[in-house]
Amino acid sequence: MSAINLKKNIIETIFVKGGILILNFAITFVVARLWGAEGKGMVALFVADLGMISIFCNIFTTSSVSYYLKKIGQSKLATQAYIWVFVASAILALILSFVGGSKLSLLLFVISVLLGFVVFHSSLFIGDQKIPYYNLITLLQPLLLLVFMLLFYFVFKDKFGYHVYFYSQIISLTLIFVVAKILTNKVLGKAKFDFDKEAIKNSFNFGWKTELSNLLQFWNYRFSMYAIPFLCGADGIKMVGVFAMGISISEAIWMFSKSISVVQYSNVLATGDTLASRKETAKVSYISLFASLACVVIIAILPAKIFPFIFGADFEYVKTVILLLSPGILAISISNVYGNFFSAIGKLNILIIKSAAGLIATIILSLFLIPKLGIAGASIVNSCAYIVSSVILIVYFFRGK
Repeated sequence: MSAINLKKNIIETIFVKGGILILNFAITFVVARLWGAEGKGMVALFVADLGMISIFCNIFTTSSVSYYLKKIGQSKLATQAYIWVFVASAILALILSFVGGSKLSLLLFVISVLLGFVVFHSSLFIGDQKIPYYNLITLLQPLLLLVFMLLFYFVFKDKFGYHVYFYSQIISLTLIFVVAKILTNKVLGKAKFDFDKEAIKNSFNFGWKTELSNLLQFWNYRFSMYAIPFLCGADGIKMVGVFAMGISISEAIWMFSKSISVVQYSNVLATGDTLASRKETAKVSYISLFASLACVVIIAILPAKIFPFIFGADFEYVKTVILLLSPGILAISISNVYGNFFSAIGKLNILIIKSAAGLIATIILSLFLIPKLGIAGASIVNSCAYIVSSVILIVYFFRGK
């Protein structure tokens, strides 16, 4: 990819991620205003469960797809991905229903299957360097979700409560899958059933290492959310809602980092581990840091009362959560870029090490800080874990020079 196209794709992706940020903010606003901290907490835990299932599905739907598209071809990748997503989603949704006692296992299964299919096609677009198509698919997800949430709510007059979120997910992801399939057929042709054991082996060997890192990182990010209900008593779900709101706003700052890193990932896949690609990666990581810092400063100068004014009285503590998270958010804004660099060049063990280190820090600190400090403790835990994992990635990147 030329330098001009790289910059064009980065700028375009940042604008798209900006649109996604606004749409996600609108979704968060709707959920908080309509169903309060308890509704936000239930949705947040469901999304966390969905994220956990997606990590296992991603073994055959994300980085392995982008990495092996030119080597294996679309048909073999599609065959193994579709089968794997269906089977993994069914097994894990069932396990979570037994472990957590959730009554939403069927919804969790359906949504995770649809999401897995959409993610697979998004990864094809990254591997084929069709970044505009990738941007379109990622933008449609929150846009259609918001549209159908509002339609459900106003048509049925809140008859379904926060379940509206889940029904809207199903409809929007179905439509997005259809669009993604049409675009894939346009650029890569129609996929055929092609079950190949060697392709499965290669994809699995690549994918499980990436997703092991992501699974560890998931628990690094979300362990505190699951721990709060167990360590903080009867108000745990409401506290999860407040904490999740702060997390949602804070992680939205990663828009710049994610925009840059996904384009840089596609670029490094094409060019490999060269001096030029390392210099470009370091350069865009600094851009990511300064853009994220600007967002943190803006949030810091906002009056604390604006959050309960926007989201409701339950969310008066949100600004404190964001400020406590901000050091870790800034650290991740740099390391996201380096993490995708290592993924693109196949050095997946580094990602596993940094995620494991962050998770260890999360578990140890959670047991001490959350029972004593509640939401503030959970925020400090996450921030410290983010910093630990980021420092490890940064050290590995610069040592590699």
